[in-house]
Amino acid sequence: MRDLVARVMDSRLAALLSQWRRDGTEAADPVARFAAHAEHLLMIEAEGGANRYAHYGRAFAECFGNDLTGQVIDLLPPDILPADRRFMLEFEYGFVRRTARPLWRSYTALFGQDLPQTWQRLVLPAGNGRLVVGAYPVEGTPSGDSAEALLRLVIDRVPVVLGDDGGIADMALSLGAFCDTSRHMAELEVLATRDPLTETSNRRHFEQLAGLELDHARRMGRSFALLALDIDHFKRINDTWGHAAGDAALKAFADSCRLGLREYDILGRVGGEEFAVALPNTGPDGARVIAERLRAAVAELVIRPAKGQMSGLTVSIGIAQLREADLTIATLLERADRALYRAKNAGRNRVVSEE
Repeated sequence: MRDLVARVMDSRLAALLSQWRRDGTEAADPVARFAAHAEHLLMIEAEGGANRYAHYGRAFAECFGNDLTGQVIDLLPPDILPADRRFMLEFEYGFVRRTARPLWRSYTALFGQDLPQTWQRLVLPAGNGRLVVGAYPVEGTPSGDSAEALLRLVIDRVPVVLGDDGGIADMALSLGAFCDTSRHMAELEVLATRDPLTETSNRRHFEQLAGLELDHARRMGRSFALLALDIDHFKRINDTWGHAAGDAALKAFADSCRLGLREYDILGRVGGEEFAVALPNTGPDGARVIAERLRAAVAELVIRPAKGQMSGLTVSIGIAQLREADLTIATLLERADRALYRAKNAGRNRVVSEE
């Protein structure tokens, strides 16, 4: 097994591991100690139960587009560090701190110029709660050796613990822990893409899903429409009956919209009381029919606050249709918003198409 690890592990990581074993785990300045790897090195410090980048190698900053030196990993926005990768890092760092044993794995994703790359990474304890992480891009060409190919497959899916003899001592995840991890990652994915109150797509996820449909419509020469919706006088509900009543109104509104939409339509919350709907394969007439159906359904809603009288809801809706120059959802949404404001200025509770 030791020879197999030596054949698969990137030679630069092997040199880092060898130096770490030779010099011990304690050092006043781990980055200076491993200066030959500094550009491909991270140093992680524990900070209030979280992890902070005390050193962020230049190779990472150039590849990922951000210098995260000094940043706390838990506080990074999802567009910089997605939820699944954050959980993966936290698991690895926590494991190495608990066991004081080196952890080795690879990770394949879209890096740099959105090109698929495989990076091998090595997480090493450095004393005083600090961790040193070395990572290098490796060639993704599979080996003809079946044992090597299997090991590459394993480390791309499960981090492995390296033994003192240079071989693999253990897997960092048991089957039960792997299932728990997968379930947790699925929960994190929901949190990262869903508005927690209305359970609709949040703005980022809506724009991503709707953007895919827009691209498909452009390629296939199909129609595509977008609705911008805004609940009328929503602030009045919060001011009169409180935010709990406002939350109930938002939930009821979202539920009503879901019932009035087709299975493949995309509903998202893009602001406080602002929502958007993407309508694939839908021309101007069809978009107006759906918008009017939503408007009428919302007008039938009755909100019953815990204290106070019953209140009704209405919604104003603007419609924008895909044009040849539209490359992003943002441009369509901007035009739909302009139509929406015309609906507001015309008296609310109505549907207006863009000029």
